[in-house]
Amino acid sequence: MTAPSNARELLTSIGIGNFNATMMIPYMFIAPATTDPKSAQTILMVQAIQQALFDLGAVDVPLSGRLDVPTATALASIVGPDWERTTWGGNIGKIIAFRRAGGRLKGAVSDVVSSPVAVGGPLDFLPDVPGGLITYGVVGYLVYRHFTRKARS
Repeated sequence: MTAPSNARELLTSIGIGNFNATMMIPYMFIAPATTDPKSAQTILMVQAIQQALFDLGAVDVPLSGRLDVPTATALASIVGPDWERTTWGGNIGKIIAFRRAGGRLKGAVSDVVSSPVAVGGPLDFLPDVPGGLITYGVVGYLVYRHFTRKARS
């Protein structure tokens, strides 16, 4: 079997179906450090990566869809310390290459990453709503308009 030659083949090689792969292809050229961790595409991609890491022996990696410390640790042991700045496609490509080379992870390797992965922003305390920050922006504008009209009357 030949190595994956495009983004769709990379995604399907780690167990993502063609329908979901279509949504994720644009994310393959973005680094994990700059990706919205709450987008559906990112969550599905991280779940597939977590499943691949678990299959390679990282038994402490949960199937949560979040870039938590065990996932970051396993990624760092395969991709290297710059995994957050490597594109998603580069990370997945290295996982596939590691698997093809017969590599195995040694269970919990929690000492590879010394600090938790930053996956939220300054407004991470807000609850998830459909539309995300755009919804909050529209609501904020409507509230502003409501109170400015009352003041003019």
